[in-house]
Amino acid sequence: MRRKPIQQRIEQLNNLYHSIKVSFESNNIPLLEEYINKYNDITEDANLISIKSNYFFQIGDYEQAAKVLEEGIKLYPFNFDINLNLGIVYEMKSFFTGSFHRYVSALKYASTGEKQELAKTYITQINLVLREIYQSDQNKLLQLIEEGNRFLGEIDYRLFPLDHNKQSSIRQSQAVGTSDEYMTNLYRSYNNTDIDENTSPYHMTETLKGRIHKSEKQISLTGSQTLLPVSTLENETVLNFNLNGRNYSFSNEDLPYNQYHYLRFNEKGLLNITMNKPIFIGTPIPLQEISKKKRLIFNIFVDGLSFDFIQKHDFKSIMPNTHAFFQKGFTSTNCYATSEWTFPSVASMFTGKYTTNHGLFHPDFNYAFAENNKMMQEHFKEAEYFTAQIGGDWRVTPAHGYHKGFDRILYQNFMGGMDCKQVITESIEHLETFKERNNFMWISLADVHHVPDEIDCNLMTQAQIDISKRVRINKKGSTTVLTPYDINKHEKYILEIKRIDFYLNILYTYFDQHYQNEEILVLFHSDHGQSFLEDEPFLLHESRRKVPFMIRGGMSQ
Repeated sequence: MRRKPIQQRIEQLNNLYHSIKVSFESNNIPLLEEYINKYNDITEDANLISIKSNYFFQIGDYEQAAKVLEEGIKLYPFNFDINLNLGIVYEMKSFFTGSFHRYVSALKYASTGEKQELAKTYITQINLVLREIYQSDQNKLLQLIEEGNRFLGEIDYRLFPLDHNKQSSIRQSQAVGTSDEYMTNLYRSYNNTDIDENTSPYHMTETLKGRIHKSEKQISLTGSQTLLPVSTLENETVLNFNLNGRNYSFSNEDLPYNQYHYLRFNEKGLLNITMNKPIFIGTPIPLQEISKKKRLIFNIFVDGLSFDFIQKHDFKSIMPNTHAFFQKGFTSTNCYATSEWTFPSVASMFTGKYTTNHGLFHPDFNYAFAENNKMMQEHFKEAEYFTAQIGGDWRVTPAHGYHKGFDRILYQNFMGGMDCKQVITESIEHLETFKERNNFMWISLADVHHVPDEIDCNLMTQAQIDISKRVRINKKGSTTVLTPYDINKHEKYILEIKRIDFYLNILYTYFDQHYQNEEILVLFHSDHGQSFLEDEPFLLHESRRKVPFMIRGGMSQ
């Protein structure tokens, strides 16, 4: 049988890798360089980065070895060999704290027991060196070791607004010192002032751009109508606002610190703010601006919606309101997700990149996604749109990096009750409040995930399912997107989709009543389908890969 090109390439790389290994062992530098160049002609993968760094290490060029690995770690941050090798090079360069951190990273990313033991050996060795260095400063050594242990124990950002150490990030400034500095506070909270691991999913949060100021702040109000978001941070805080000779004073009782407060100013001028304790002052929001040709760019993202399934079960009958709304636009019948699950797929939507380029894919390890990518909301922000995200998708949180470019974010984990009804009503309130602005919005609707998650939350859905369809045929999968085929889940899936469509009609009606068709660009899309829809062992079957993509607005036909 003739081998496929990809198989030939893999075999070729394996042969070259073996030849490179032999050349290293025999210290045959000229032959080693020849094999490395041949490998480089075929691909530039993580193995090549390690090979190149080992080559430079072997000839004693530690600077170049470090440079290769530092560039490589940007592409492959979770690679064991690259982290371990960079630790070794740093140690040779006497950069011992950097070496320690890289060895700890290698331990965290080790995929086998053998690799874990190897990383631990290097950590033990570098600890002996560090003890010598910091023998007169034990606190510094303990701090370094504590940082390493904290890194090993940290979790990913799915528990937002808890941080990666499961501590509350409520009223804690993030991205400090950058143009995207922000703070998250509770939203519509009356009695609660903070969250913990048990209560976190049950509180909606609001995230805004701004900074903490300790004593005074001056702001030039250039528009005749401006909203200023503020949040006190402590009890017994007193604030004074002076605008054009008029004073307005507030205490903590007037502006409790467990939520943001929007203060409206109806005149231009220099606003002087004084406070006796630190407060957070958000970026001023002008309420009026010159309308753009497209006043509204609105993304409707429905997590886990299979378009293949919808087409087979009559799109018009399952989602009549969505079908009717986008009938005046464009509906793709051949759109496929770039990944089989939410985390990397949504990142592709925001960046326009494949997973291999945006780098957000590992379910458990944190990656500097925002630092290494520019997202679409940043482009719209630069184009002077007022940007907002509303939803409950715990893979699209501010902590993951999606704070960048968004002026306002409302978030509550959908497992805590942030369903389509709440997302849509909050979206309409946002649009109505800022109706004189040019708006870019992204909303996330995660309701269909209730089906593979085997959660019964909605009255509308439960009331329509016959008891025979409530019986589970197969157990839930290790993850929701790996739930095995289950015909009894199909009806519930359809009903959840119909419920989303029912509430989306409220949003569609609002669009039609407040905008001309040429003033809007509304997109409807999803990240992946569902595995339980087909009795098919192949992971990437049509019901899993084929997703909806629809556009409505001027010139979208």
